[in-house]
Amino acid sequence: MGVDLVAAGYVEEEHVLDGVATVWRHDENGARVAARRDVPFRTRVLVRRPADHAAASGLVQVEPLHPDLDSALVWNAIHPWLIRGGHAWMGVTVFPHIAELLRETIDPRRYAGINIPAAGQEYDILGAAVSALVGGEFGTAPERVILSGMSATGSFCRVVLQDGFAADWTRPDGRPLLDGIVIGISSGGAGAAGYPPLSPGDAEIAADDPRRTIAARRTIAFEVLSETEAETHEHVTRADSDGSDDRYRLYEIAGTAHIEARPSVLTNQQQHERRGGGRPAFDTTEQRGDGRFDLYLRGAFEVLHRWLADGVVPPRAERFAHRPGTESLERDADGNVLGGVRPPWIRVPTAVYAPHSTASDECEPPPEWMPFSRPDMLARLVGSRRPFPLAELRKRYATRADYLDRFAEAVRAEVGFGLLLPEDADELLREAPLRWRG
Repeated sequence: MGVDLVAAGYVEEEHVLDGVATVWRHDENGARVAARRDVPFRTRVLVRRPADHAAASGLVQVEPLHPDLDSALVWNAIHPWLIRGGHAWMGVTVFPHIAELLRETIDPRRYAGINIPAAGQEYDILGAAVSALVGGEFGTAPERVILSGMSATGSFCRVVLQDGFAADWTRPDGRPLLDGIVIGISSGGAGAAGYPPLSPGDAEIAADDPRRTIAARRTIAFEVLSETEAETHEHVTRADSDGSDDRYRLYEIAGTAHIEARPSVLTNQQQHERRGGGRPAFDTTEQRGDGRFDLYLRGAFEVLHRWLADGVVPPRAERFAHRPGTESLERDADGNVLGGVRPPWIRVPTAVYAPHSTASDECEPPPEWMPFSRPDMLARLVGSRRPFPLAELRKRYATRADYLDRFAEAVRAEVGFGLLLPEDADELLREAPLRWRG
């Protein structure tokens, strides 16, 4: 996973969870109905927590692991924030094809009994895992639970909230199991990708189905989007709210994309490669974007946690400007997006940022189990960056030192707004010289 947990004072534990789950589907009217009940399953649960229980904050971030090799996209993005705060993390294998991959390819001996026999069980499996967590079965009994996912699992979390699963999951005292939900890089307006069917063969819910827009719930809900998802999200947006039963925020981060150039270590990648499995070669013709969506996701978690723990109301942010009647965002004279949360690399730009790329000629086709069937589809999600010519940089900033001073001023402004945390601001300041050409 690329993180030295021991040095951070953390431990990782792997658990097996047995149970029965309903196979859910959408009927011809789009309503949630049970196709089969009490279907047995056995899955695995990963927990990363402070080794010293006294150092634990009482918060656990729960993540349904991604259909691409059971990867933990949220952990990968926010683990510095989790570790700094003494928060725990739990990842749950929920997808049938991943259970099969674990059992038959990744480690047949270790995972021989892992079995999720039917698509449509995922939601009850996740609910069972959260219930077991809150009941203390995994070595920690949290005071607060935040469910979150990114990309496919972000959409999964939208369904958990909007199709009523979160409302069904309660503690013995009647409180919801989930205190908050963070939906990352997922557009509610992006067809079946933004609102997945409960089971294969279900019809896609309509583009104007109200479930695509986050409704008032007891559970706090955040949506945190890059430019890529925001393009199709406009018609399902809603206003922020501070109501007691409707606490909601939407943060759209300028100069970021669905896939960025940050390193990512997939949970099972090494084991998969040692068994002869490989990831296809992939590259883009454009220079990859250097946006830092991960830093702003950490900030979103921090303000959500403060809202839960201390009642501190988080900031509201401007939304992106959309070109009327299109799925394009309004852009300035340089080509950078207008509106949204404006990170330092957009406030003090050295490049034009776009939320898409094109695949290079050397890309290899992905295997069947990967979420995207063609390299060009994946490249559409990759952010790109077109640096300004050096003469343009000299015209705007005169010297590199002037640019770095103005970048540092923009960093301070973002820290003051509240979505860029001081510890993460230091990362941006260290990276700032790399954004200057020459």
